[in-house]
Amino acid sequence: MDFSYIEFPSTVSLNVLKAYVDLKKCKLPKIQGLSWQDAGGHQVLANQPKSLRHLVLDSIANNWNETPIFEEVPRKEDRNYIVNNLDVNLPLKILSSRIKDEFFWRKIYQHRWKTLYYKKYNNNAEQPHHHHHHRHRHQANTSETKGKKATRKPWINIYMERHLEEFIENVTTTDYEQENVQATLDICATYINQLEINYLQTSMDGQHDHIPLDFILSNLPELHTLRLTYCTKTIGMNFYLGCNVLSQRDTLLLARGLSRCHELKSFCFHNTKLEPHQLRLFAHSLDKGCHHLNTLALPHCALGDEGIRQFLDACHSESFSTLKYLDLTNNKLSAEGAYILSGVIKDLSLEELILRLNPIGSNGATTIFSILDCLPIKNLDISGCLLTDSITKAFMQLVVTNKSLICIDISNNVLGKDFGKHLIKVIGFNRKIINIDLHNTGLTQEHRNQFKEFLRQN
Repeated sequence: MDFSYIEFPSTVSLNVLKAYVDLKKCKLPKIQGLSWQDAGGHQVLANQPKSLRHLVLDSIANNWNETPIFEEVPRKEDRNYIVNNLDVNLPLKILSSRIKDEFFWRKIYQHRWKTLYYKKYNNNAEQPHHHHHHRHRHQANTSETKGKKATRKPWINIYMERHLEEFIENVTTTDYEQENVQATLDICATYINQLEINYLQTSMDGQHDHIPLDFILSNLPELHTLRLTYCTKTIGMNFYLGCNVLSQRDTLLLARGLSRCHELKSFCFHNTKLEPHQLRLFAHSLDKGCHHLNTLALPHCALGDEGIRQFLDACHSESFSTLKYLDLTNNKLSAEGAYILSGVIKDLSLEELILRLNPIGSNGATTIFSILDCLPIKNLDISGCLLTDSITKAFMQLVVTNKSLICIDISNNVLGKDFGKHLIKVIGFNRKIINIDLHNTGLTQEHRNQFKEFLRQN
C-alpha cells in the first residue's frame, strides 16, 4: 500500500501509523522528498508521478469552494486525502455545513490559534470544577481522565465556541450590526455549549454601554455554561472614569437575554460591580428563564449586604431549587449578609458554598454553621473571612455533628493555638472529612501534621 501521498489524517503521527501497518508492504509518507522506506526497507524517492486517482482528488480539493464534495466520496482514504489538502481558509459557512470530520476541525483550530489547547473551565456543568475561576487551557485531545473515561467535546464545537467568543470580545458598539451578528450565529449557534467572555468593548460616548447581549444569548439554544464580565482590557488612550461600569441599558439587555437561556446550567458573572437594583433584576431573570441552573458564581462583584438582600427578595420558596454550587467570593458581605443568606440557602440543596474574602467575622460564620446540617454540603470555603478564636466552639460542634462535609477551607483566619488543641480532641469523631485547610491560622506545625494524619485515615 502506498501512503506516500498521506491517505490518513495528518494529525496521526508517523509512529502511530508504523505501529498499525506492515512496513514490509507499504510506503510511508514522504519526509523532505523521501519516503521512509519501500517494501525492501530502503529509502526511495517519493516524487513519482501521481496516479489518476490522486489527480482527481487534487482537482476536487482545488475546486472545493465552487463544488464542495466530501461525504459523496465513498472511500474513507479518499476523504482523508481531501481533508489533508483542503484550504483551511475557505468560508466557514461552507466548511461547517459540509465537513464534520474531527481531524479537519482539529487541524484548522491549530492552524488559526497555533495551539491544541482550549478552555475547559466547566465542561460538565453538573460536576463543576470551580476552585480556580481564572481562564485556563487544557489539552483538548485527552480522551480519558484518571479513574474514568471522559467525554470530549467535538472539535467543531471547540472551534465555533472560540470563534464566537473572539467575535463578541472584539466587536465595538459602533461596529455592531444585527445582520452581521445574525450571520455569525447562523454558522455557530448549534455548536455553542459554553461561552467565556473575558472582556467587552465599551462605547466611547461616555454612556458606558457595551454591545447588546440579549440578541446573542437568545439565539444560543444549546448554551449551558456562561462565564461573563463587563470589564474592559483594551481601551488604551480612550480611558475615562466609569468605562468599566455596567450601564442601565446593559443591565436590561443582559437580564432579557438570561431570561431566554432556558438550558443554562452554570452562570458565572465576575469582576463587575453590581448595584442592588441590578441584582434584583438578574435574580428575577435567572429564576424566570433558567430552570436547570445548578451553578451560580458572582465573585468580585461588590454585592454588599444590601445587594444580597435585594437578590434574595426577588426569589420565592421554589427559586433556584436545582442550585448545587454558590460562589460569593469577595463581595463585602458582613455578619448581617451572612444572616440574610443563611435564611434562604437552608431551603436549598447546596453541595458547595464559597464565601472566602468576605468580612463576615465569627458571628457570620456561626450563623452559616447553624444551617449546614440542613444541607447536603460537601465543600465549604470561609478562608480570609476575619474569623477569630471565638469561632472555636461553633466549629468544633460542626466537625462533630456534620455528616456530609468533605472539604473545609478555613485558612487565612486568626484562630490561634488553642483552636488547634480543641480540634485535636474532636477531629477523630468525624470520619467523613478528608481535607481541612488550616494555612496561616496560627496553628503549630505539630498540630497541622497531626490533622493530616487523621485526615489520611479518613
